[in-house]
Amino acid sequence: MGLFAGPVSYIRYKVKGKIPDGIKNVALEKLKEFSFGEIDPLSLSEKSAGWVSAENMASTFFDDLHFAKDPYLVFSLRIDARRVPALAMKAAFLREEIKYKKATGLERLRKKDKDLLKEQVQLDLIKKALPTPSVYDISWNTSTGTVLFFSNSRKANEEFLSFFYRSFDIKLIPLVPFELAGSLGRKKDRNIKIKDLAINFTDG
Repeated sequence: MGLFAGPVSYIRYKVKGKIPDGIKNVALEKLKEFSFGEIDPLSLSEKSAGWVSAENMASTFFDDLHFAKDPYLVFSLRIDARRVPALAMKAAFLREEIKYKKATGLERLRKKDKDLLKEQVQLDLIKKALPTPSVYDISWNTSTGTVLFFSNSRKANEEFLSFFYRSFDIKLIPLVPFELAGSLGRKKDRNIKIKDLAINFTDG
């Protein structure tokens, strides 16, 4: 989160290449197409990802009022994950292993049987696990092509870049301090070189 509450931290990206014409309408359709869907409790899915309203993580309703603040598009990426704690998995497996040995009369399980039992236990636990949601805000300036992703987590950023490209067919590249300095120079019709910045800094 971070866009609407408390101190913010973010990673800055820029669109690679030209922004498609009519991007607001295109984005609206893609946000709907790739909107978030709850994990089916009866399924074996461990994760679900999709776009939600930046104002309400339970809402997938997008319109001009809720996601467009010209020239900005504002929305969030929600990722729900079901995880089985390692200790819970170990305890459940040992319990089922005892049951299996009693039922079969075996003192030791073959590796194949143990692997199958472990897989079955994990699947049963996944179905019972409650999803843990994570929500990350996004601000996209369609005029400059700048995208702010409000998280410094490496994993979250990797998932965001992948899902953004999957949704919009647009690649994002990190906007590092060097690029920012260069862009400021281009706005003033100057071509700033990194060595010149270093010289000016040391001489100042």
